[in-house]
Amino acid sequence: MAEKELTESWFIAFRSPLDIYEKHANFLVAELAVYPMVVLTFIHAMRKGGRYRNMWIAALFHGLVSEMISYWVPEIDNFWHAQSSIMMLGRRLPLYIMSIYPLIHYVSTVAASRLKLGVFATAYAAGLADCVFYHVYDIVGIKLLWWTWHDTDPNIYERQFWVPFASTLFRLTFSAAFTLLFFGTHKLMTGKTMYQTGSFFQEATAIVLTSLLTFPAAVATHFIPLYHSLHDALGASSEVCVLAVIYLYILIVWVSDRNGPEEARPRKKGNHPWKDELTLVVLIHFLTFAGLAVFAKPESIVSTGVHEPLGPCNETMQMYNAIGQAVSKRQYLCPTDYDEGYMDFHCVPGGKAPPGVHHWYTICGTPYENHAEYITVVWGFCLLGLAYYYNLLACSGLDEAPNKKHKTN
Repeated sequence: MAEKELTESWFIAFRSPLDIYEKHANFLVAELAVYPMVVLTFIHAMRKGGRYRNMWIAALFHGLVSEMISYWVPEIDNFWHAQSSIMMLGRRLPLYIMSIYPLIHYVSTVAASRLKLGVFATAYAAGLADCVFYHVYDIVGIKLLWWTWHDTDPNIYERQFWVPFASTLFRLTFSAAFTLLFFGTHKLMTGKTMYQTGSFFQEATAIVLTSLLTFPAAVATHFIPLYHSLHDALGASSEVCVLAVIYLYILIVWVSDRNGPEEARPRKKGNHPWKDELTLVVLIHFLTFAGLAVFAKPESIVSTGVHEPLGPCNETMQMYNAIGQAVSKRQYLCPTDYDEGYMDFHCVPGGKAPPGVHHWYTICGTPYENHAEYITVVWGFCLLGLAYYYNLLACSGLDEAPNKKHKTN
């Protein structure tokens, strides 16, 4: 696609679903699965009203802020989405990705809230719920070319199944920060319980602060002390950093849940209306990805769109990481020296990348290295997610009513 065409369709552009089906069918499956799920979360939020609705709105705007920062700050511009049926912002932002933010943040936070652990522990329970929900998407999505990663960015260099450990940390920490801000700012302004609605001004302020501050707050309070300090300053591997954060979150939630209130276990009385929209979302999500792991054919994928800029191998970009260290990465993807095993150029004419500098070009999917292992990993995380969400949604407390009377001593 010419640069002129990209400019003319900068704000919003469309792609025929038939074209996606022909060249990237599994991507269309994912897109069509996301929209019903996000509608279900919206229905739940509107049915509950109050702060449930406000949380959904805050998550949507937080997603927009996070994506724009990621595209326009060179130090963290390190991923490129495939072209979905509706694209925005210079064909960088798919509409379904915008939908994923309220989908995952809402499901994970509401589910974690049923543990009745208070603001602090709920945030980390939500982080774990977010991570297990998103991780199957991360593993399947990169293999099926729903996006691509920068080849030499030091922040995402260490990976497993082509998923950067930093991506897992992103979901853990940003979800926790989102939940802490949404409930914490409300608590400071109103003194009320997590879902008891405040005034219009208080709720609007909480939405705006959560939307704008989740990204910088997560970096300052989680990424810098728990990742960059250990990984960049002390040389710990990304895997060790991520595992340390997961263990810390589990410890916080477990210790808090050991002393949970009686209202967090209403199933003991034989009554819990847990078969609602959120349960259906969880089932659709994990069953969809379990199916994709078995039936998707990555070697047949042809993905044309905006990818890591293709160009000379000897040009580098100097930048600073979050703790001020000078680091570098290649300015362009080197077509003769790259390590992105989920993609190649076998489906393009001549089987090689086009010469020169390109932002818009075609890449091709590659076969599974070990399909049985891949299915085992994806299904394992799907089962883990189903088990975790079953315990949050069905074996914990009820959703708090937005008009619940605030108890005072």
